[in-house]
Amino acid sequence: MIDQNQFNITKYSQAPLRMEAKAGFSASPEKLFTTISSPHAVASWVPLMLSLSMEYGTAGSGTECGVGSVRHCAMRGMGELNETIVWWNPPHGYAFQVSTKIKMMLPTEDHVSVMFVEPDGNGGSMLTWQHYFNWRGLLMRHMAAVMLPMMMNTALNNIRRELGGAGGKMRRVRQCEASHCQENCCK
Repeated sequence: MIDQNQFNITKYSQAPLRMEAKAGFSASPEKLFTTISSPHAVASWVPLMLSLSMEYGTAGSGTECGVGSVRHCAMRGMGELNETIVWWNPPHGYAFQVSTKIKMMLPTEDHVSVMFVEPDGNGGSMLTWQHYFNWRGLLMRHMAAVMLPMMMNTALNNIRRELGGAGGKMRRVRQCEASHCQENCCK
């Protein structure tokens, strides 16, 4: 089991954990890591992805990802997203900051996505995928609260189809214990 404390989220975002998935796959941790991190593989499992180009950071080798590398993603209906790698630890995981050119299309800020990979003890692997962010604005926020988990669940299902295994579901994380919370922190 990997120590998920090896990545310090507070260095990159003070935002709360908003979504999390735990998913099992039949592939080795090395294969799962390659599937979730290789630019060509990412483009095959992320829904709405039109195109992806890479800008390799100084920590990469010029043709491989590393801290500082940026994935430039063109997304159907969302415009362009930039995903800047802030933590890179193959095959254990990586994290990236998400930003968009048109802020209205993605109503989040301080958005960091973290993917932890660990062996499952049976020859397969487990993925823990977390999204930390603050909501911003009101118009797209309510639609995004439904659409983001749906998009992530489609991605998880696409990975499961490719690698086999039980897969998993992205869920929204409540920020308080109230059963019918009306506070902005939970929405």
